[in-house]
Amino acid sequence: MTGLDVNAAYLCAFTTHLPIGRLEHSTTGRYDTKRVGFYLIAPPLWRHAHLLNPLGARQEPGPLWVGEPMLRLLLRLAGPNYGLVKAPTIHESWTSGSSEGLLKYLRAALVEARDDALHAGNDVKIADVKAMYAKFVSMIGESVHNREITRPDWMHLIRSQAFTNLWGRALKAHNAGLTVVAVLGTDELHVAGDWRQAFDEGTGLPQMKIKHDSEGYPLHYTVKESG
Repeated sequence: MTGLDVNAAYLCAFTTHLPIGRLEHSTTGRYDTKRVGFYLIAPPLWRHAHLLNPLGARQEPGPLWVGEPMLRLLLRLAGPNYGLVKAPTIHESWTSGSSEGLLKYLRAALVEARDDALHAGNDVKIADVKAMYAKFVSMIGESVHNREITRPDWMHLIRSQAFTNLWGRALKAHNAGLTVVAVLGTDELHVAGDWRQAFDEGTGLPQMKIKHDSEGYPLHYTVKESG
Protein backbone atom coordinates (compact mmCIF):
# COMPACT_ATOMS: atom_id res chain seq x y z
CA MET A 1 0.00 0.00 0.00
CA THR A 2 1.05 3.58 -0.53
CA GLY A 3 0.35 6.77 1.38
CA LEU A 4 -0.36 9.65 -0.98
CA ASP A 5 -0.31 13.36 -0.29
CA VAL A 6 -2.55 16.04 -1.79
CA ASN A 7 -0.59 19.07 -2.90
CA ALA A 8 -1.63 22.33 -1.21
CA ALA A 9 -4.93 20.94 0.07
CA TYR A 10 -5.99 24.13 1.85
CA LEU A 11 -5.00 26.30 -1.10
CA CYS A 12 -7.17 24.17 -3.39
CA ALA A 13 -10.05 24.61 -0.94
CA PHE A 14 -9.92 28.41 -1.24
CA THR A 15 -12.39 28.08 -4.12
CA THR A 16 -15.18 27.08 -1.74
CA HIS A 17 -18.22 29.29 -1.22
CA LEU A 18 -17.95 31.35 1.96
CA PRO A 19 -20.63 33.26 3.92
CA ILE A 20 -20.58 37.01 3.43
CA GLY A 21 -22.68 38.19 6.33
CA ARG A 22 -24.00 36.97 9.66
CA LEU A 23 -25.19 33.39 9.87
CA GLU A 24 -28.95 33.17 10.29
CA HIS A 25 -30.90 30.31 11.85
CA SER A 26 -33.53 28.32 9.97
CA THR A 27 -35.66 25.27 10.75
CA THR A 28 -37.29 24.96 7.30
CA GLY A 29 -35.16 21.96 6.36
CA ARG A 30 -34.48 23.41 2.93
CA TYR A 31 -31.12 23.60 1.16
CA ASP A 32 -30.60 26.87 -0.70
CA THR A 33 -27.67 26.72 -3.14
CA LYS A 34 -27.23 30.49 -2.78
CA ARG A 35 -26.56 30.24 0.94
CA VAL A 36 -23.64 28.69 2.81
CA GLY A 37 -23.10 27.64 6.40
CA PHE A 38 -23.75 24.65 8.60
CA TYR A 39 -26.53 22.09 8.64
CA LEU A 40 -27.84 19.71 11.28
CA ILE A 41 -28.62 16.54 9.34
CA ALA A 42 -29.78 13.01 9.89
CA PRO A 43 -26.93 11.17 8.16
CA PRO A 44 -27.94 8.70 5.46
CA LEU A 45 -27.16 5.01 5.84
CA TRP A 46 -23.90 3.96 4.19
CA ARG A 47 -24.03 0.43 2.80
CA HIS A 48 -20.77 0.29 0.86
CA ALA A 49 -18.10 -1.69 2.68
CA HIS A 50 -15.77 -1.28 -0.31
CA LEU A 51 -15.80 2.52 0.00
CA LEU A 52 -15.16 4.59 3.11
CA ASN A 53 -18.08 6.63 4.46
CA PRO A 54 -17.37 10.35 3.91
CA LEU A 55 -18.80 10.99 7.39
CA GLY A 56 -16.28 8.61 8.92
CA ALA A 57 -16.79 5.75 11.35
CA ARG A 58 -19.15 7.48 13.74
CA GLN A 59 -19.31 6.18 17.31
CA GLU A 60 -22.62 7.86 18.19
CA PRO A 61 -25.86 7.64 16.21
CA GLY A 62 -28.18 10.55 15.57
CA PRO A 63 -28.00 13.94 13.89
CA LEU A 64 -24.74 15.81 13.38
CA TRP A 65 -23.62 19.21 12.14
CA VAL A 66 -21.84 19.37 8.80
CA GLY A 67 -20.45 22.20 6.71
CA GLU A 68 -22.01 23.04 3.38
CA PRO A 69 -19.24 21.32 1.35
CA MET A 70 -20.01 18.01 3.07
CA LEU A 71 -23.75 18.45 2.59
CA ARG A 72 -23.16 19.23 -1.08
CA LEU A 73 -21.05 16.05 -1.40
CA LEU A 74 -23.77 13.91 0.20
CA LEU A 75 -26.42 15.42 -2.09
CA ARG A 76 -24.21 14.70 -5.09
CA LEU A 77 -23.73 11.09 -3.97
CA ALA A 78 -27.52 10.82 -3.64
CA GLY A 79 -28.02 12.07 -7.18
CA PRO A 80 -28.61 10.02 -10.33
CA ASN A 81 -24.93 9.95 -11.31
CA TYR A 82 -23.98 7.96 -8.19
CA GLY A 83 -27.02 6.77 -6.25
CA LEU A 84 -24.87 5.71 -3.30
CA VAL A 85 -27.09 7.11 -0.54
CA LYS A 86 -30.41 8.73 0.10
CA ALA A 87 -30.38 12.50 0.47
CA PRO A 88 -29.80 13.50 4.11
CA THR A 89 -32.65 15.03 6.06
CA ILE A 90 -31.94 18.62 7.17
CA HIS A 91 -33.28 19.52 10.62
CA GLU A 92 -31.95 23.06 10.95
CA SER A 93 -29.23 25.33 9.65
CA TRP A 94 -27.14 28.44 10.22
CA THR A 95 -26.39 30.06 6.86
CA SER A 96 -25.71 33.33 5.08
CA GLY A 97 -25.59 34.61 1.54
CA SER A 98 -22.37 33.47 -0.07
CA SER A 99 -19.65 34.10 -2.61
CA GLU A 100 -16.98 31.84 -4.09
CA GLY A 101 -14.81 34.83 -5.00
CA LEU A 102 -13.81 36.09 -1.55
CA LEU A 103 -10.41 34.37 -1.64
CA LYS A 104 -10.01 34.43 -5.43
CA TYR A 105 -7.16 36.93 -5.63
CA LEU A 106 -5.37 35.61 -2.54
CA ARG A 107 -5.49 32.10 -4.01
CA ALA A 108 -4.23 33.29 -7.41
CA ALA A 109 -1.30 35.15 -5.83
CA LEU A 110 -0.31 32.17 -3.69
CA VAL A 111 -0.64 29.71 -6.58
CA GLU A 112 1.61 31.92 -8.73
CA ALA A 113 4.17 32.26 -5.93
CA ARG A 114 4.10 28.51 -5.35
CA ASP A 115 4.56 27.72 -9.05
CA ASP A 116 7.48 30.15 -9.30
CA ALA A 117 9.14 28.62 -6.24
CA LEU A 118 8.69 25.08 -7.57
CA HIS A 119 10.09 26.07 -10.96
CA ALA A 120 13.12 27.70 -9.32
CA GLY A 121 13.61 24.86 -6.83
CA ASN A 122 13.40 27.39 -3.99
CA ASP A 123 12.53 25.22 -0.99
CA VAL A 124 12.52 28.19 1.40
CA LYS A 125 9.94 30.06 -0.66
CA ILE A 126 7.86 26.90 -1.05
CA ALA A 127 7.80 26.50 2.75
CA ASP A 128 6.91 30.19 3.17
CA VAL A 129 3.96 29.95 0.76
CA LYS A 130 2.71 26.82 2.53
CA ALA A 131 2.96 28.58 5.88
CA MET A 132 1.01 31.56 4.50
CA TYR A 133 -2.09 29.66 3.44
CA ALA A 134 -1.96 27.20 6.35
CA LYS A 135 -1.69 29.99 8.92
CA PHE A 136 -4.39 31.99 7.15
CA VAL A 137 -6.83 29.11 7.61
CA SER A 138 -6.02 28.72 11.29
CA MET A 139 -5.83 32.44 12.09
CA ILE A 140 -9.11 33.30 10.37
CA GLY A 141 -10.69 31.37 13.22
CA GLU A 142 -10.36 32.41 16.83
CA SER A 143 -6.69 33.35 17.09
CA VAL A 144 -5.06 35.83 19.47
CA HIS A 145 -2.80 36.81 16.58
CA ASN A 146 -5.67 38.00 14.39
CA ARG A 147 -7.80 40.92 15.48
CA GLU A 148 -8.86 42.24 12.06
CA ILE A 149 -11.08 39.47 10.65
CA THR A 150 -12.42 36.70 12.84
CA ARG A 151 -14.48 34.19 10.89
CA PRO A 152 -14.31 30.75 12.48
CA ASP A 153 -17.07 29.72 10.07
CA TRP A 154 -14.68 30.36 7.16
CA MET A 155 -12.01 28.24 8.83
CA HIS A 156 -14.34 25.27 9.30
CA LEU A 157 -15.80 25.56 5.79
CA ILE A 158 -12.36 25.67 4.17
CA ARG A 159 -11.36 22.59 6.14
CA SER A 160 -14.62 20.90 5.17
CA GLN A 161 -13.98 21.70 1.52
CA ALA A 162 -10.43 20.35 1.75
CA PHE A 163 -11.71 17.08 3.18
CA THR A 164 -14.47 16.69 0.60
CA ASN A 165 -11.87 17.32 -2.12
CA LEU A 166 -9.79 14.53 -0.59
CA TRP A 167 -12.77 12.17 -0.45
CA GLY A 168 -13.42 12.94 -4.11
CA ARG A 169 -9.92 11.67 -4.86
CA ALA A 170 -10.65 8.56 -2.83
CA LEU A 171 -13.72 7.96 -5.01
CA LYS A 172 -11.59 8.47 -8.13
CA ALA A 173 -9.08 5.91 -6.83
CA HIS A 174 -11.89 3.45 -6.10
CA ASN A 175 -13.37 3.91 -9.57
CA ALA A 176 -9.93 3.20 -11.04
CA GLY A 177 -9.87 -0.19 -9.32
CA LEU A 178 -7.70 0.69 -6.34
CA THR A 179 -8.51 -0.31 -2.76
CA VAL A 180 -8.99 2.74 -0.55
CA VAL A 181 -7.48 1.91 2.84
CA ALA A 182 -7.65 5.24 4.67
CA VAL A 183 -8.63 8.87 4.19
CA LEU A 184 -6.80 10.94 6.80
CA GLY A 185 -7.14 14.61 7.69
CA THR A 186 -7.44 16.86 4.66
CA ASP A 187 -4.53 15.70 2.54
CA GLU A 188 -3.59 12.04 3.06
CA LEU A 189 -4.93 9.09 1.08
CA HIS A 190 -3.77 5.49 1.54
CA VAL A 191 -4.46 3.08 -1.31
CA ALA A 192 -3.53 -0.43 -2.42
CA GLY A 193 -2.70 -0.96 -6.06
CA ASP A 194 -0.99 0.98 -8.82
CA TRP A 195 -2.00 4.50 -7.81
CA ARG A 196 -0.48 6.06 -10.93
CA GLN A 197 -3.31 4.64 -13.02
CA ALA A 198 -5.63 7.04 -11.19
CA PHE A 199 -3.43 10.10 -10.56
CA ASP A 200 -0.58 11.92 -12.22
CA GLU A 201 2.48 12.15 -10.01
CA GLY A 202 3.95 15.56 -9.31
CA THR A 203 3.71 18.75 -7.30
CA GLY A 204 0.95 20.44 -9.31
CA LEU A 205 -2.37 21.14 -7.62
CA PRO A 206 -4.30 18.38 -9.46
CA GLN A 207 -1.46 15.88 -8.97
CA MET A 208 -0.53 13.56 -6.09
CA LYS A 209 2.78 12.62 -4.56
CA ILE A 210 3.98 9.89 -2.23
CA LYS A 211 3.65 10.86 1.42
CA HIS A 212 6.85 10.98 3.43
CA ASP A 213 7.15 10.05 7.07
CA SER A 214 8.60 12.26 9.79
CA GLU A 215 12.14 11.25 8.81
CA GLY A 216 11.66 12.00 5.13
CA TYR A 217 11.29 8.42 3.85
CA PRO A 218 8.63 7.54 1.25
CA LEU A 219 5.60 5.96 2.91
CA HIS A 220 5.24 2.52 1.32
CA TYR A 221 4.20 -0.45 3.40
CA THR A 222 2.83 -3.97 3.19
CA VAL A 223 0.30 -5.76 5.36
CA LYS A 224 1.01 -9.36 6.34
CA GLU A 225 -1.82 -11.75 6.97
CA SER A 226 -1.93 -13.02 10.56
CA GLY A 227 -1.49 -16.71 11.27
